[in-house]
Amino acid sequence: MRQSGRPTIKDLASRAGVSKTAVSFAFNSPERISKETYQKIMDIAKELGYVPDPVARGLARRKTQCIGILLPQSIAYVFQNPYITELLRGVGEACEKENYSILVLSPLEGIFTHAVYNAVVDGVLILGAAGDSDVHTVCRQRGLPYVTIDAGFRDDCVNIGIDDEKAAYELAKLLLEAGHRRICVCMLQPLSDTLEASGSSETIRNRCKGIERAMDEYGVDKSQVEYMEIGTSCDSSLDAAHSLLSREKPPTGILCMADVQAYGFYHAVQELGLSIPRDLSIVTFDNLPQSNLLHPKPSAVNQPGFQKGCRAAEELFKLLSAQESQSTMLDCQILNIGSVAPPST
Repeated sequence: MRQSGRPTIKDLASRAGVSKTAVSFAFNSPERISKETYQKIMDIAKELGYVPDPVARGLARRKTQCIGILLPQSIAYVFQNPYITELLRGVGEACEKENYSILVLSPLEGIFTHAVYNAVVDGVLILGAAGDSDVHTVCRQRGLPYVTIDAGFRDDCVNIGIDDEKAAYELAKLLLEAGHRRICVCMLQPLSDTLEASGSSETIRNRCKGIERAMDEYGVDKSQVEYMEIGTSCDSSLDAAHSLLSREKPPTGILCMADVQAYGFYHAVQELGLSIPRDLSIVTFDNLPQSNLLHPKPSAVNQPGFQKGCRAAEELFKLLSAQESQSTMLDCQILNIGSVAPPST
């Protein structure tokens, strides 16, 4: 059976006895027509089964009413980290005020920049890119406004973040001042810049600088400090914790790049009949709401994830409306709650 073609804006305008402009106003700017006309158009649209074509509408307006948020790894991987949820909540709040939607982008074919090539959005928020990443060049070649989050501060783009080097320096000092020397730093998964090579994010580079600066000040033998990539899932951190704590000389201090990593260590310590901070000291980044359920609460950098997301989206909307936009370094504090004590061995 042959189906009839879908109704057009011309069909709807003719049936309602109004202009195509009035129909366009009904779907895009209803405040520009009377309530009676709006309701009449909506009733007939429902009767005809008319639905505006978002692609055609976007082409006509040269706007999608959508911004993208580019994630540093695959969606399935990244959303294991509840910190990302806090960021998206902030982005979402700003988007709702501007009547914008969000398109979540992740690396295509395993490459960070590829997601930008075909993204049908008005602008993009980029999470965690390094300052020398090709993603900056790709956005500029496309003429695509963008704001980075946690990507380091530089003169040629707008970034929202914290002073990661200083925060990591202070966090490492908590362990070093307590006397810890056998320390494991839990790293995040690297970005896939090309098919042949991966690179660390600007955030991780700066945090490592801060950690190494603290070690230099305390004269620490860096061979005693281990850097282990364990990702951002409870399962991966739980496996890593069991492996580390089963050694003949396990680390006495753990520095996590994300709260979700610390959760795995808390679980492992409980399973092994150990105690925090008596047997293991832990410091971490994020201070997520879920951390309130742990005892003792982890000593942490209080990262304002929600505020970061909201501010980044607000700055992007300024760029989209040709207003001046600027980078912002948000305040963060080290909350020394009680997960650090001198090493027992």
